[in-house]
Amino acid sequence: MIRIIITQLVLFALPFVAFFVYRLTTHGWTGARVATMGRAAFALTVIGGLLVIGGFVYFAMTSGTSEGVYVPAQYRDGKLIPGGFRPR
Repeated sequence: MIRIIITQLVLFALPFVAFFVYRLTTHGWTGARVATMGRAAFALTVIGGLLVIGGFVYFAMTSGTSEGVYVPAQYRDGKLIPGGFRPR
């Protein structure tokens, strides 16, 4: 779960980082300030949101569905019975 959250945060931040690097390389430190972004902030937010939606679609399409019912690990008669997916 943490992998999905970190991936989504990176996808959202990616356009902002790319824009900052672009401004830094073309205008130097004087033009790289975030306060001077203006209308670009809205466009970057939309692009970041679209990347996040694309990431959610990717994870939904590639995550496998479980066959069966999950049975948690149990402790019976002094023995640990491992959990897992069991057929229905």
